[in-house]
Amino acid sequence: MPEITSVRTTAEAIGRITCIKTGEEIGLLYQWDNGKTQAAIYEDGSTESLGCQNQVSEQSLSAKRS
Repeated sequence: MPEITSVRTTAEAIGRITCIKTGEEIGLLYQWDNGKTQAAIYEDGSTESLGCQNQVSEQSLSAKRS
């Protein structure tokens, strides 16, 4: 039988998701170390993960951390 190995993946916040109408930040866009992206949308103090193809985001959050 093949051995099952657990590989831990990590993600980095790469953008802010803002509401088009209000300009309010509504979530963050993350990029995983495997190259995939994922949106985390704020909702009543919690987050909900969605596919990010249709999300609006700023370019780079990490560049603004300095």
